[in-house]
Amino acid sequence: MVLLTRVATYKLMKNRLCPAFLHPLVLKKRRCCFSNLTPEEAGRLAAAFVKDSNKKLGGDEGFSPSLKSMSTLLSQAGMESNGSNLPLAPPLHTATTYTRPADGIYKEGDRIYARMDNPTRLLLEDTLFDLECINLLKTMRPEENVVEKTSYAFSSGLAAVTAVILAHSSPLTVLLSDDLYHGVSSLLLDVFSRHNVTIRQVDMRHVKSVVDTIRDTDLGREIIVWMETPSNPKCHVLDIQGICDAIKKSTSSHVVTTVVDGTMSSPILTRPIELGADVSFHSGTKYLAGHSDALLGALTISPLTTRGQELAENMKKVQILGGGVASPWDAWLTLRGLRTLQVRVERQCKTALQLTEYLDANKERMMITAIHYPGLVSHPQHDLATKQMIGGYGGVFSFEFGDEIMATAFAAALQTIHRATSLGGVESLIEHRASIEPPDRTTSPPGLLRVSIGLEDIDDLIYDFETAATAAHTVLNRRG
Repeated sequence: MVLLTRVATYKLMKNRLCPAFLHPLVLKKRRCCFSNLTPEEAGRLAAAFVKDSNKKLGGDEGFSPSLKSMSTLLSQAGMESNGSNLPLAPPLHTATTYTRPADGIYKEGDRIYARMDNPTRLLLEDTLFDLECINLLKTMRPEENVVEKTSYAFSSGLAAVTAVILAHSSPLTVLLSDDLYHGVSSLLLDVFSRHNVTIRQVDMRHVKSVVDTIRDTDLGREIIVWMETPSNPKCHVLDIQGICDAIKKSTSSHVVTTVVDGTMSSPILTRPIELGADVSFHSGTKYLAGHSDALLGALTISPLTTRGQELAENMKKVQILGGGVASPWDAWLTLRGLRTLQVRVERQCKTALQLTEYLDANKERMMITAIHYPGLVSHPQHDLATKQMIGGYGGVFSFEFGDEIMATAFAAALQTIHRATSLGGVESLIEHRASIEPPDRTTSPPGLLRVSIGLEDIDDLIYDFETAATAAHTVLNRRG
């Protein structure tokens, strides 16, 4: 009998008739002791009040993104805030084209083609902008808080690098750190060198060297200062704010764009836009997506710097007309990954510090000749990293043996840590960098191994390192 009553009530609700719980006799009993409102009326009025209050703060129908903390913003990444009865998980839109109105006139907000405005990708781009500029938005007055969100998602990290180059005019000179991901220099030398793009390598750990190199460049050339911090694989830390400020104060009349590759730290630890950079770059494949299953690159253009404002329109044109947009599936996977980004990075930083401190204390016994990790007090830029990186030193480090033979034997003997390229995933990875870099442009020492820490237990990783070191030493001593 109870079941029939519930079914009958449900049918009434579905048919938009008067549901049983809205019967006048029932409503009378359900009114508040100090108000004439019903629960339904109270809910609607409270929601309307919050909506109006948020509009005064410059937000939308949901809580203003500029007022959210990092953990709250990320835990709800991709959730729509306008309307009611919304999905808790971001929807995956796979349609490539949309119907056209009968009069042939597209209205504002109408979609035409997925390359231009796929909803899943746009949702990711909006979230990335809020993430990169979270503290910047909090300092803005309400009337300033409505800014165009200038984040762009591409089909890969190198597609995003390509977009940066194409958004500039040639002749172009790109200043590169002397330690960085080899894919960037390979792209510039093997592809863009044919289009009047040159590179100059600079030790960017010294701010003066950057400014001097800019002054020494022909005035007719636009310049990109490409910073990578921490660098891959030696974990050099560059003074982002120091370099950006020095360039702005320089008397040089060059057109200069400052770009920061923060892939190794993620926006959890380093937010270049807030430190004065014009462009923030990430290989979203790494920490942002975080599960070794998405291919994506991301750019955020500063809404505050003069150069950033000049570049934003060009970057959008390159993305849409060049066609290197992120796929809906990869955008969706990255949105999913962002929800756990902070907790992953915090855990990875903690484990990386514990493991490098253990290795540092036992390096002579394990025959390790060098450890590169900004979290170690012995690291040359430890103080800068402590000041610039928020809450941790990253989940990637590298260390060196005396030669490639020992490094290869050690990596082969690992059982928990996997031998693979890439970084930032939930599984720990190790890679011999020199053997994967272009033979004629190898920058990594032959005995260097790069480690990306995942979410494994620290005791398991220490045990894996110890057993691998024992196996490698035993095998090599026997052969010797």
